[in-house]
Amino acid sequence: MRGTARVRTRIVALSVAIAAIAVTLFGVPLALGLARYEVDDEGVTLQRLADLTAAAVLTDLAHDRVPAVLPGSGTPGTTLGLYDDDDLLVAGDGSPTGDVHVGAVLGGAAPRIVRIGDDVVTVVPVRGEHDVIGAVRASRPVSVVYAALVPIWLGMLGLAALVLVAAWAIARRQAGRLAHPLEDLAVLAGRLGDGDFSVRPRRAGLAEVDALGAAFASTAARLDALLARERAFSAEASHQLRTPLAALRLRLENARADTRPGAELGPALDAAVAETDRLTRTVEELLALARSRDGAGRAPVDLHAVLDEVAETYRPRLVAEGRELELDLDGIGDGHPDCGEPAVVGSRAAIGQVLAVLLDNALRHGEGAVRVGLRDVGDAVAVDVGDEGPGFANGRPERDGGAPGPETPGEGLGLGLPLATRLAEDQGGRLVVSRESPPVMTLFLPLDDGGGAASGDGASGAGGHAD
Repeated sequence: MRGTARVRTRIVALSVAIAAIAVTLFGVPLALGLARYEVDDEGVTLQRLADLTAAAVLTDLAHDRVPAVLPGSGTPGTTLGLYDDDDLLVAGDGSPTGDVHVGAVLGGAAPRIVRIGDDVVTVVPVRGEHDVIGAVRASRPVSVVYAALVPIWLGMLGLAALVLVAAWAIARRQAGRLAHPLEDLAVLAGRLGDGDFSVRPRRAGLAEVDALGAAFASTAARLDALLARERAFSAEASHQLRTPLAALRLRLENARADTRPGAELGPALDAAVAETDRLTRTVEELLALARSRDGAGRAPVDLHAVLDEVAETYRPRLVAEGRELELDLDGIGDGHPDCGEPAVVGSRAAIGQVLAVLLDNALRHGEGAVRVGLRDVGDAVAVDVGDEGPGFANGRPERDGGAPGPETPGEGLGLGLPLATRLAEDQGGRLVVSRESPPVMTLFLPLDDGGGAASGDGASGAGGHAD
């Protein structure tokens, strides 16, 4: 992508840049300091050469003789000259007359090392018995000194290049170690976007990256659980919609089958409209439950009204099959606070769906009359739903007073029982098998503790198994 760079490239470039800056800040002053030191050392060397020459020519000058050869004049790149006390060049190389520095030494000044233009110059006196009888001037171009430093400077450059290569190699290795987990996360994110919620990043050994990986894994697990719950809920909820649809179809078929002359269709149509309204409420309740989590929206519930409404849905189908629906609602009051009776707490929609599942299960898999009863069990209310059938063919959600059964509700129990079990637990209640034959299933619902919420162990005290 234009204007962007990979993490690896940025890390390597930054590391090499830092190494280059460090090498420059260290190497350039070192190279300049070394050059200055060599120039100063060259001046000391020239002064030593000039002192040796002055000692060698002292006898000749003292007897007014001109030395034939100046010692040290053969040194490559070095200019060596001897001046008498009249400031005239008498031997060696140099200007015919001495410069200001030669004049100063002849006048009694101390030996000196100076930089004149591109040359390093030293002047030392030739002292006779009582006074200065001459001066030796030695010089050498600075370029000769720098030329001698070139191999050293090249060595320093090679060492700097080696340092940069080492920094590049180390940075590349570390960049790979840092970027590889992020690249893996990018790949896993793509798989997560494609619907693979099983992705789990490996630990990288880096605290920040591992924290990011843990958050990614947690998000994938939550998405997996959410999607699984939504799929299961959709499958189970579709089962719940079949009962009101069947009741609506039954009423319409009855109206169509009534061929008596002058038969009124109004009551049948009114009943069909009522069933349609009930179906609409069921759909809205299921959607609300699908969107809610952890029993959200719990409040005091009129359990009598909920049971009456659910009974009105299933009674026509039971009657059509020659069966009865018996309600025993005298076990508790109507739940209103002004009646002095304890109030059941939960979601009206959730409780209604649980009861609908139990009645649907009795309708589809049971026999004889269906009985629904209420009883007060202390800190909870028990709703018993039973019929006169032979009982459960396979496993059960949970036995009353025992450990959970080894099998998940399946054949013979109805598709909606897993939904009912989960909804009951979301409301702080419990759905258990109270009796196997004739079958009785019991829904324990917690009571209001005075604050509009269920007590922590309301269902546990009644059913003995609340989680």
